[in-house]
Amino acid sequence: MKYRNIIWDYNGTIINDAQLAVDAENLVLQSYGKPTITLEYYLKECEMPLINFYKKIFDLGNCDYTEIAQRFITHYDELFKTADIFPEVREMIEYLSDNGYNQGVISGFETTRLVNSLKIFNLDKHFKFMSGSDDIDAGDKSERAVRIVEKYGFKPDETLFIGDMYHDYETACRVGADCVLIAKGHQGAEVLRSYGINVLDSAEELKTILM
Repeated sequence: MKYRNIIWDYNGTIINDAQLAVDAENLVLQSYGKPTITLEYYLKECEMPLINFYKKIFDLGNCDYTEIAQRFITHYDELFKTADIFPEVREMIEYLSDNGYNQGVISGFETTRLVNSLKIFNLDKHFKFMSGSDDIDAGDKSERAVRIVEKYGFKPDETLFIGDMYHDYETACRVGADCVLIAKGHQGAEVLRSYGINVLDSAEELKTILM
């Protein structure tokens, strides 16, 4: 097999939570007396780090970004019971685990929340590592990715990153690894394909790459 190490993004890649994020975001916007957004707008405008997205919908010169982010997390957690794992992703993770692949998760999600979430969905047992952010800002993952690959001795040419946003591609490039993006998460297919990179419509298509 070409790849031995699979590094997954979490939100929008493993967990189907784009609409949940929009619903939580709209509760935040309403609390500030601002117009709500649609899923279509979100998929077109969302980007990492998230502060760049918030600059499009808030005047951060007059609003505290940390407070906004904390309100979002509160609403997200309240709505979390409606979220679930993409069934085809669960199937793929279990297949890879059964067939000796090294798997891990690197996410902008805060670490404790990431680990607890994966435990809720009974997926934590499949991963060598679960790396989340140290805060709620969901910032750049690239430096963490470099440290992880070095720590576990993963060869870049044997490593595949799987994500749903352009930043996942940037993270893979920082490591020197390959990347595929699945257009079912937090950035739309049209946005992702505009970068000229490998974009799948569903995790089921990973079978042609990995099996």
